[in-house]
Amino acid sequence: MSPANDFSVKYWGVRGSIPSPGAHTVRYGGNTTSLEIRCGQQLFALDGGTGVRLFGDALMAAQPVRATILMSHLHLDHVQGFPFFAPFLMAGNRFDLWSAHHNGVGVADILRQLFNQPAFPISMDMLKAEISFHTFTPGDTLQFEDVTVKTALLHHPGGSVGYRMEYEGRSFAHCSDWEHPAAGLDSTLVDLVRDVDLLSIDATYTDDEYHGRAGPPRIGWGHATHTTALAHADAAHVRNTLLFHHDPARTDEQLDLIARTTLAHRRDVQFVAEGQVFQVGQPLMLPARA
Repeated sequence: MSPANDFSVKYWGVRGSIPSPGAHTVRYGGNTTSLEIRCGQQLFALDGGTGVRLFGDALMAAQPVRATILMSHLHLDHVQGFPFFAPFLMAGNRFDLWSAHHNGVGVADILRQLFNQPAFPISMDMLKAEISFHTFTPGDTLQFEDVTVKTALLHHPGGSVGYRMEYEGRSFAHCSDWEHPAAGLDSTLVDLVRDVDLLSIDATYTDDEYHGRAGPPRIGWGHATHTTALAHADAAHVRNTLLFHHDPARTDEQLDLIARTTLAHRRDVQFVAEGQVFQVGQPLMLPARA
């Protein structure tokens, strides 16, 4: 069991768009978005990308499981791991899934499509865990015992929800699948993450990629650049920033190179790797940047 004041974040998947396993993504990881958040005895998950399979396997050693799952949005790379989340198959487990409606669809609708022939052999009726579905409107504040969760609608095709979690005087924000304005700052995001201890933010592209100087332009694709993500974090006076949702084509060596250039001389920022655990409110333990 976690200590009563534990506030930790573990990354089970850090990649965006599509899983990218292989020799060139071993260190940072190739699974799509899945986060585990511990607030004392409360367990939260953010999104159900392919990393949630590994998360579920780890939870199987601690039955029964009681967890709250928060969805940023319902694109495939954020839900595709749920059919392989083993705790859903076990009686005695209980999950509360929270999502906004995206284009009139909630997470329950998406799961019914995933757990369905001909795409998948297991139906929702075969799941033994107790699964409850809840919806909210972005901008709502959710309360889970002594954990306060603030929400905001982010700019992304179909919409995406940013979260700010507050517990024991500390704060963690997660802003996945977000695109910055053409000019200036996104005031909605800055207000949501202002003064947080730890920010997890989409930083998929380089500036050259985003503007089409290296391949096709990515403007309108719903993701941010490394430099713009940092500009927003700095404007919000964020204490520590984790850049994630790595482009599926980005190799370990390329991420290292960007870290040595874009993140040089900064002790408050790093690219996050699969499997890393962070204590909210503690300084980052930065890897060497040779």
